[in-house]
Amino acid sequence: MITHEDMVEAFGDEGLLLMDEEQARGRGFSDADAEVLCQVGLPVRADQVFTTFLPDEPRTGSPVVFKTGNGDVEVFILGGTAGDAGMRYFLDIGSGVVGLLSLDGQAQAEKVNSSLANFVEFLHRIRLRQQALNGDPDAGQDYTEKLWQSLKELDPDAFDSTEAWWSMVLEHLMDRGAIDEARAFLQQRRAEVAEAVSGDEPAAGSGSHRDRFDRALRRLEAQGWDVVDAEDFAAYTDGEGLLSPSAELEDHFGADGSLAKDVAIAWRGGLTSRIQSEFAREGLVVSVPEQDEDEDEDLLDLDADELRKRSDAAMKALFDSVHGLNEPKDGVVTCLATDRPSDLCRIARAFGRLAEHGYIAEPDLWPTPSGGWRQVQERTRPGQEPKAVFWVTQRHTECFDARGNLTDELPLQWAGDRELIAEALAETGLAVAVPEDDGSTFILAPAS
Repeated sequence: MITHEDMVEAFGDEGLLLMDEEQARGRGFSDADAEVLCQVGLPVRADQVFTTFLPDEPRTGSPVVFKTGNGDVEVFILGGTAGDAGMRYFLDIGSGVVGLLSLDGQAQAEKVNSSLANFVEFLHRIRLRQQALNGDPDAGQDYTEKLWQSLKELDPDAFDSTEAWWSMVLEHLMDRGAIDEARAFLQQRRAEVAEAVSGDEPAAGSGSHRDRFDRALRRLEAQGWDVVDAEDFAAYTDGEGLLSPSAELEDHFGADGSLAKDVAIAWRGGLTSRIQSEFAREGLVVSVPEQDEDEDEDLLDLDADELRKRSDAAMKALFDSVHGLNEPKDGVVTCLATDRPSDLCRIARAFGRLAEHGYIAEPDLWPTPSGGWRQVQERTRPGQEPKAVFWVTQRHTECFDARGNLTDELPLQWAGDRELIAEALAETGLAVAVPEDDGSTFILAPAS
């Protein structure tokens, strides 16, 4: 049987949910199920197969009673799937089996695993698969075939037909190429970030400069960056997503938390546009290295095939960066001690106002428009129309200078109230071209 130590090694302490034993006693769980829930733990997320981040009821931990011809059946909601807000995994408290409930239309349920222990073991092995492919993306099919066989041996009932849930999951994983693996990994990280920063964190841009600086670093950590000291930064030469601020941070801030001196932040791996954008959300100006000239090609001039190639190339580059398959780039960005906000700061502030109206409004949301819209769809509650404003990484690096000021026209993907978006963007002081229809983008341009 899977142990808590196994789960911690795979998911980390913060990646597990443990139920309080006192709370479990009154639920009627079997001893075996109580042990799994209270001592082993459920993962917070497992690839795109399982998540405890549910936008609507019933949520993880909720009791639900099904009315059947044979009487009431009491179940315990375990979680859902990352790609479908209408799916819920549940534990049948009486029989101990794990099922999957579809809430779309007429509710339907199917058996998924013969026991809760097997279900958690499945999620654990799915996680190990993702970790194994980090360093060897070309081994996807071979690894997944072996995984499929091992899961069949563990719980044959879970694969009693080709239409069974786990049969379809493994079939999907078999077909997932390296780029799709990267998309799945990054979508998972972004979803985790959305949850990590949506709690009791103070509003972006509030507090002293030091408060904002620390909050920007926390946001980046939530996205997978590691904040390390200079010694570790020097040691981890092959590391990805590393940030190392100046050692004597206290010397850069006044007693009131105001930024008195520029702060150098060494970075290795990852995207500097993300660093710049997260600090801009806090009203802080970060100067980043200039882009290479050959990266300034205008994507709007490319045809559909060339755009598709560029999109896949961008995802491949991100995949290689995430999984450590290329030589990580590094350098230094600088948080500037200035009272003069950048255009990026002004836009981020306008996006903050739109977020107060329920918009998904984010700078540099995703490398490509299609991936950005997938993010919006996943974060939009069922039954609601999407409300979003964002731009993509490919445009960020072309349209902003090192300091975060616009140098070219920036297309904004959008959905929602055109007038409200236009009103918010007008407050940036930049030139705003409002689209005539839903099929066109907003355009932000440098103020004349």
